[in-house]
Amino acid sequence: MKCWTTSPLLAAFLMLVPVAGSILGQERQILFEEIQQMPPNLEGEWIIGGKPLIVGKSSLIRPRELAEIGALAVVEFMVNGDEAFVTQMAPQSIKAAEINDGPYVNWIDKTTARVITIKNGKLEQRDIKNITEPRDFKNPTSLVESIRLDPDPPTPPKSQWEMPARLLAISDLEGNYHNARRFLENCNVINRSGHWNWGDGHLVLVGDLVDRGDHVTELMWLIRQLERESAAAGGRVHYVLGNHEAMVMGGDLRYIHRKYHFTSTRIGMRYDQLHGESSEIGRWWRSKNGVIRVGNLLFVHGGYSPKLDSANLDIDSLNRLIRQGLPPAQPVGLTAATNPVRHPHGPFWYRGYFEEHATAWGGLASQSEISHILERHQAKHVVIGHTVVDEVGPINDSGSVIAIDVKWAESARCQGLLQERGKLYRVMSDGDREEIRIQTHE
Repeated sequence: MKCWTTSPLLAAFLMLVPVAGSILGQERQILFEEIQQMPPNLEGEWIIGGKPLIVGKSSLIRPRELAEIGALAVVEFMVNGDEAFVTQMAPQSIKAAEINDGPYVNWIDKTTARVITIKNGKLEQRDIKNITEPRDFKNPTSLVESIRLDPDPPTPPKSQWEMPARLLAISDLEGNYHNARRFLENCNVINRSGHWNWGDGHLVLVGDLVDRGDHVTELMWLIRQLERESAAAGGRVHYVLGNHEAMVMGGDLRYIHRKYHFTSTRIGMRYDQLHGESSEIGRWWRSKNGVIRVGNLLFVHGGYSPKLDSANLDIDSLNRLIRQGLPPAQPVGLTAATNPVRHPHGPFWYRGYFEEHATAWGGLASQSEISHILERHQAKHVVIGHTVVDEVGPINDSGSVIAIDVKWAESARCQGLLQERGKLYRVMSDGDREEIRIQTHE
């Protein structure tokens, strides 16, 4: 299915070229698809995504050198009668045949799942019927060996856990599947085949695993697999939601990789619909927590605001409110406690622990305010993502706040926080570690 839209989702691409103006009384339309036919001198009829388009002397094409058969292009056009005229076009450096994505799974009814993949730019789709119990399906894509389909939606996990002998926390992977997998291999969390290798250890993922990168779907299925395998081995994978998961669920798609604009066009569904309430990944996300405590570590993606703390919510109650507020639910409250998903002082967005951001959040959180949050939740440290830091570690002398959001797009900068036998370590991309010596909060 093709998708020609007036939505602003692809408009950011058109910033690559100047605005070409508009035709009076006509509405601009945008297409992101494959160039299938083009004239030698560029002027004349093109076929893009199966649609005939006319390029004239006034049509802006930039960069022209990227325009070739098989390449993707973002096209703005106007329709006049039976003809569509290109006003501007931004050819892309990626070809449709290079794109692989999926699988995406949507539940048609309680026992029927539609599995959709993009292989070498081509759409493949099949309906699997009579799924009455969890079943594994092999080799849906090259990077996803198998997927498990369970007709029963996932149930929310616990919010609080005892401290295991070893725990590794990472955040903000942003679709960087290959770097994340290499890091986990180097830390022996998974083996070279990508399967759980850490026994009763715990892996904590502190939100924003989506957006920006180009292997989001593959990363989601890897985590789903590791959840099952870790539980079977006596360990655990904890997926704590971040603001970007909530943004995708809510249709705020400003940060998705251009690959996913093409994927959604080919499938004929918006990217947020591919992660809707009836999708396998979407309903999995909607079962997750926004705050958890494991031993003496409190994990939250953005931060735990003093304004949120003033509501005196326990972690279970807060997580229920978060799940109830995830899109497509509409906000019903005006405070961080009543609208924790969207409020700037909610756990997905808060940045008041950092001096450079504090003004926008009503001032820097004081040590006494942070101490109260930790004491109320029986924790010594709050571990956060969301705000990029140079290295994993405490952000101030007290050690109460440990930041772990590093640049996962750069393999050499990947780091995690390891807790092992009561000590905290900074783990490097190659698996080496160095102890983090901080003054713990009492």
